[in-house]
Amino acid sequence: MDDFLELATGLPIERVEAAATLLREGERTGTIYVLLEGALRVEKAGVVVASVTEAGACVGEMSALLDLPHTADVLATQPSVVARLDDASERLAGDAELALGLARLLASRLQLVTTYLADLKQQYADEDSHLGMVDTVLSQLVRHSGRRSELGSERDPDPEY
Repeated sequence: MDDFLELATGLPIERVEAAATLLREGERTGTIYVLLEGALRVEKAGVVVASVTEAGACVGEMSALLDLPHTADVLATQPSVVARLDDASERLAGDAELALGLARLLASRLQLVTTYLADLKQQYADEDSHLGMVDTVLSQLVRHSGRRSELGSERDPDPEY
């Protein structure tokens, strides 16, 4: 994240108060934020997905790279300072160093996720329950072609737990 933090030098700085919303799920802004100080919370459909506290972490990158609406809400959990990269798709297309920094950041995230899923796969390999499907999920991630897919699932609104 240090690489991306360094690349954020020179971007406009924005100070945000606690509880301020930086990104809203379903909206398109074309903006990537880089956390400089403070803390952010990522929520998907009201569920906390991540707490972002490390300087150099970014949010909004998936929307900018995939040209899709934001996939989650991002809120400040305390007064925070962020660098703002507007028109991120265009800036990334024209700045190889910035694009490579973001690619490295995303690759490190993917490495963590696949390592975690591989660990889960090993732990639950003999499970007959839903935990046994980790193998299927990991296989799908590894073989994904990069083509866009529709995300989501149809869940039973009243599951029998």
